[in-house]
Amino acid sequence: MKITPIFNIEANNKDISDKLMERVVSLKINQKMGMVSDSCELVIDDHHDSRIKLPGEDDTVRISLGYAKEDNEEEKLFDFGEYNVGEFAINGPRDLLTLYGDKRLWTKSLKAPVKFSWLSTPEEPLLLKDLFAKVAANHGLEAKMSPDLESIVLPQIEQSESDIQLLTRLASYYDAVCKVQEEVIFFMPRGSGKTLSGKGIAEVALDIEDLLSWRSLHSQYPNYQSCRAWYHDFITASRTMVEVGSGAPCFDLSYTYADETTAQWAAQTRLNHAARVAKTIEIMVIGEPEIRAGGTVNLSQVREGIDGSWFVAEVEHLIDKQGFTTKVICQQLNG
Repeated sequence: MKITPIFNIEANNKDISDKLMERVVSLKINQKMGMVSDSCELVIDDHHDSRIKLPGEDDTVRISLGYAKEDNEEEKLFDFGEYNVGEFAINGPRDLLTLYGDKRLWTKSLKAPVKFSWLSTPEEPLLLKDLFAKVAANHGLEAKMSPDLESIVLPQIEQSESDIQLLTRLASYYDAVCKVQEEVIFFMPRGSGKTLSGKGIAEVALDIEDLLSWRSLHSQYPNYQSCRAWYHDFITASRTMVEVGSGAPCFDLSYTYADETTAQWAAQTRLNHAARVAKTIEIMVIGEPEIRAGGTVNLSQVREGIDGSWFVAEVEHLIDKQGFTTKVICQQLNG
């Protein structure tokens, strides 16, 4: 039974939870899919007779959320990782110190401009997994890619952008998500609710009694049935079209891709995206730290059109004087 929410905070690998337990006004964790950094916001009572030491440029916090031990149940704390304290604010006259943390410990190197030729020939094709592994190694990150994407052959790429821009662009072509967590960089299908191995992520079951509020948006239009993309055919020296799906309305991609395979992937990605965002739901539940961005939730006993499994695109966990709540933005799972 979820009764008493608790948290654990480490500053520069030192546990400071006991010192802050009575002084934390609110604690918020926000997770999103993609290269958008996970973030935290910690508001602390900074009364004048016991000031909090202001954070330094390289200070970090590690945060865990959960519930205290109750009767026959064990204490449950879920680690949300380490955050760099990039900003802080001091407010008065109430005397509050607000720390803003993110996971952009990797941004300086990944965001630096790069000029590089990624060669790809029929004899030695450039595989997506090889490019991804090399970029990860250049930044001291461990590369983990879904097997479903490893065999993708890339055309020659003349890179004149940062590595983060390159990976984000490739992810957009292949309906994938690229994200850095701790010292690992992931590249996996978007909206599947599956792990890198292809197995389903442990689903969080919620029924109507768990929901504090919900709002579902169903868009009937434009309801795209197909998508067209173009690529440059070097043999005929012409702009050639590929189409995914069938029927109207049809979405046209204006960009001209390097080859047929990339154009087909891009068209399928756009069609998948249109299907996911055509049906979304926003829910608020009693604090549920097991809900993570990229996972799935299963709703039951709500009503037709809402019950079933949903892909978690964004989640916000909040502990304050009102208790522990979790806000979730969900999309349809890929078909």
